[in-house]
Amino acid sequence: MTDGQKLDLILSKMTDMQNDIGVLKADVTDLKTDVAGLKTDVAGLKTDVAVLKTDVAGLKTDVAGLKTDVAVLKTDVAGLKTDVAGLKTDVAVLKTDVADLKTDMKNVKEEIAGLKRMDDMIFDEVERVHEILNAHTADTLLHHPTYM
Repeated sequence: MTDGQKLDLILSKMTDMQNDIGVLKADVTDLKTDVAGLKTDVAGLKTDVAVLKTDVAGLKTDVAGLKTDVAVLKTDVAGLKTDVAGLKTDVAVLKTDVADLKTDMKNVKEEIAGLKRMDDMIFDEVERVHEILNAHTADTLLHHPTYM
């Protein structure tokens, strides 16, 4: 190979290399654009992650508050169950008391009815005694007018 041929070969290879460099520069420019876009995406994702972390922290606070509320409600329910049990006992006692009072009222009514019958009998007896006394007084006045 002659020097001219060698020089042509080198020039051809340099031209190919310059073309490759142009293509590589275009690729680098495209990659820089892609990297810039990715950086923007990453920045947006970082912002999203920060927002999500804040949201998660808020949710954790809410959950802690709800757990406290649930604990309070459980305590309240336990207290209400105790109150209900006490009220059931009170109701049972009151039912017994009511039954006893009904029995007492029945007995008192029977006693009152008996006393009314006795009162009627006594009243009838007093009237009969008055009639006897009136008859006796009338009879005495007929026989002994001086008593008047």
